[in-house]
Amino acid sequence: MANTDKNIALDITVAIPTFNGAARLPQLLGQLKRQTHTESIQWEIIVCDNGSTDDTAAVVEQFQSTWPIPSVPLHYCFAAEQGAAFARQHAVESARGKLIAFLDDDNIPASDWVAQAHTFAKTHPKAGAFGSQIHGKFESELPAELENIKCFLAIIERGEQAHRYEPANKILPPAAGLIVRREAWLKAVPKRLFLNNKGKSAGLASEDLEAILHIQKSGWDIWYNPKMVVMHDIPDGRLRKDYLVTLFRCVGLSRYHIRLLGLRQWQRPFAVPAYIANDIRKLALHRLRHGAKQTLNTTDSCHRELLSSTLSSPLFLLNKAYKDKLQALKDRRHRDQQQKLTAITMGFEKNHFKLYQQSVFDLFQSPQNSHPSHPTEAVPSQKELLLRLDGAHQLFSPGDFMPTAQRYNLMRIIDRWVIRNLFEHLSHHSQQQNIQPTQQHSDSSPLYSINLSPDSIKDKTFPQFVASKLAQNNLPGHLFCFELPTHVALKHPTTTSNLISNLRAVGCRTTLDDIPLNATTASLLDDMPVDYIKLSADVVKTINTHNSDKLQLLKDIQKRHPIQVIAKGIESSNLLQSIKETGIRYAQGYQMSKPQALESPS
Repeated sequence: MANTDKNIALDITVAIPTFNGAARLPQLLGQLKRQTHTESIQWEIIVCDNGSTDDTAAVVEQFQSTWPIPSVPLHYCFAAEQGAAFARQHAVESARGKLIAFLDDDNIPASDWVAQAHTFAKTHPKAGAFGSQIHGKFESELPAELENIKCFLAIIERGEQAHRYEPANKILPPAAGLIVRREAWLKAVPKRLFLNNKGKSAGLASEDLEAILHIQKSGWDIWYNPKMVVMHDIPDGRLRKDYLVTLFRCVGLSRYHIRLLGLRQWQRPFAVPAYIANDIRKLALHRLRHGAKQTLNTTDSCHRELLSSTLSSPLFLLNKAYKDKLQALKDRRHRDQQQKLTAITMGFEKNHFKLYQQSVFDLFQSPQNSHPSHPTEAVPSQKELLLRLDGAHQLFSPGDFMPTAQRYNLMRIIDRWVIRNLFEHLSHHSQQQNIQPTQQHSDSSPLYSINLSPDSIKDKTFPQFVASKLAQNNLPGHLFCFELPTHVALKHPTTTSNLISNLRAVGCRTTLDDIPLNATTASLLDDMPVDYIKLSADVVKTINTHNSDKLQLLKDIQKRHPIQVIAKGIESSNLLQSIKETGIRYAQGYQMSKPQALESPS
């Protein structure tokens, strides 16, 4: 049996930071199953999901269910803050290994990679980190002109002899295929690196070099070990000129931080002017030798971009430092934010999110055997999905944790978690009942209504995600209705309208939520073929048979469009009766039902 006691140290933790790695992880995990000469090594594998929106978590869960090596546990963890630096830090904190062996999800280690790492660590006790020999596995042949810059693609071929990286040479290995001593990392590497970033859109790179440089500066040796061999999968897209130029730009913009980190404090004021003067000289020489930017080939374009972005690096990094400081001040004003971020992390790692539902009722269709004079007796028309988060000592409502999720750009991931788990819940119930979902649910069955965040509405891949999950779970689209905030539709009308059309194409319905009911929103509906509108709570409180203007506007809307109206926020019997007198058919609120845990469909 695998030993999962967190207090027991292991020899090695293989840590795999990944973002949307569902398609790449199977090859890597399959290779890790085939590691040889590990009989005397105690090790584990951690896949650290860095906010994936694909099926990364499901892929890991599937591998866990059939994992053939009980002595080598396969774990899943979730790094809520996006960026490779955060994923690596979270993996280190979650690991039990004395050594942390980093592999990217597109790395394929040799079958003796773990054993070679273990052997090298024993024979080099002063090595705080050591890197692998990394070969490129190209989708197409590497063009000859790119041979001299392939090291920027984490291809490390520095001979067949192990050697120490000397600080004076200012060369360090990348994080791919890197082994670090956990002790060295925890003592030397700051929990928040300055070069943390969310991909190339942030304009930064080299966060792995920053971490390794901290280890080297603390007195540990950094080594190259050619006996640890890794193949790096490189698709053709990474050899395109635009991709490579962007990569070199990010490296250049990050360069001054790496340069200064390698110097003592007193040296920095003298070094910066010298660096700037030398960078200007190099850029001028490059322009003299190679001409205008438009005439450069890929390699020269990359070098030009590296030189020019390096020259811009000091101002760029000063601006980043200023923004980081402002954000830190904001975060300090919300001291409970870290607690909530931890709870969100556990929500994904330990499945602590809980689905609830609140019914929307049809006020003019009474259930069988009910008394028609009771206005609260009505037929559920929709079940709106609500999310709760099971914290350490309390159940968080959306208002408690959603602002933190928005701060860390996690709303798309949460939306997809809701959809994935709702669809699996319904599919699982159908399988238990041994019936097809399409047979179980008729067009008159209650809809499952799902709230969407602005991030999902603007996500062009979202409709494809919904279609794939419907097909995967054998569910008809007409079971589901997606609620879109009106303020987002007003701000992004074309994007919202396209989403509505794409969802309608797979059979799903849509609702404009929290609509204020005025001339602007009325004209918005002319371009958005939604099925329902949900009146805002303020409108619900004021609309009645005596408020002829709003009621007439509502009737005009329904004359022009086949739209059903839902009044939400019904919290008293008087308000319910008033809404029913206006002729509004659907209602929702605590007067009628409170949120409850998601039930199996009847």
